[in-house]
Amino acid sequence: MFARAYDLLMADVDYDKIYKWLKPYIHKDKMILDAGCGSGYLMLELLRNGYQVMGIDIDTKMLSVANDKLVSNHFKPMLYEHDLRDSLGIKVDVVLAMFDVINYFKGIRSVFKNIYQSLNDGGIFVFDVYKDEIVAAYDQYTEIDDEPFHYEWHIATKKNQLIHSITIGKKTEIIKQFVYPVSYYENILKTLGFLVEIKEGIDSRKLYVIAYK
Repeated sequence: MFARAYDLLMADVDYDKIYKWLKPYIHKDKMILDAGCGSGYLMLELLRNGYQVMGIDIDTKMLSVANDKLVSNHFKPMLYEHDLRDSLGIKVDVVLAMFDVINYFKGIRSVFKNIYQSLNDGGIFVFDVYKDEIVAAYDQYTEIDDEPFHYEWHIATKKNQLIHSITIGKKTEIIKQFVYPVSYYENILKTLGFLVEIKEGIDSRKLYVIAYK
């Protein structure tokens, strides 16, 4: 239920704009890993533009939605269930973790280490994270809408946490995210051996990190 609802809520994102922002960091002769691919919108955009891409996610229902989306668009999905806290066991040229994937982890060192080890020499890791001021901005946030279906979305905050409560029909999903200063991520990346750039980007609520192996 939630995976299908998430997919509908993410349908109006401008994926072409995101692709164009990512374009300097990706190349068609390189293998891309969409880490935390969700329901597959970014994968579909990359595949449509001729890139080699595989996707992983911890949520089997999300992967099912992604599979249906890619198959219906005549692509052969390379989708795998995986927890980023575990070794990936593959080698790729680019890892993307977009749409605040990194904010779902309370501690990030093991995730970054696994990604570093999965990258070929010269590889690139690109991800976005919320700016730390977003915690105060979202305290007691409420959104109620009837499009694309009726839902109620409430956010509470606790120290560095965003606690999302999303009600659809009679079912409520609780999702926690962790928001740290970007220096927290930068320092861990550098200790692992990455060279790091931090940029503003498409979403003014976020910072975009480009880490080079």
